[in-house]
Amino acid sequence: MSDSPVDEEALFELVDEDPAFLNTLVETFLDDCEVYMEALRTAVEEDDPVTLQEEAHGLKGAVANLKAKPAREAARRLEELGQDGAVDEADRALERLETEIKRLRKALGTMLENY
Repeated sequence: MSDSPVDEEALFELVDEDPAFLNTLVETFLDDCEVYMEALRTAVEEDDPVTLQEEAHGLKGAVANLKAKPAREAARRLEELGQDGAVDEADRALERLETEIKRLRKALGTMLENY
């Protein structure tokens, strides 16, 4: 697990060092993230590999945009499990993703306070 849930420098450069743009990007992510996470939880509960793969893929892209490598890797693992039809193995991967998303949310909140 990486020490930092987000590469703050790369993210701030991505938004052209514009705090307002950063705020908009983070707020949009936070809204979308909960939708993804709920869909992933449901996919695991309902043993739905197609939805697991699709939702994990979408979340993987969203966290990649935020330069959040640990969360991206956790989402990638869920995506792979969905592709392989191995939803029965997804509980642990979902727990890891939940942990990384919590870390990311905290880091993003701190980052917004500092910019």
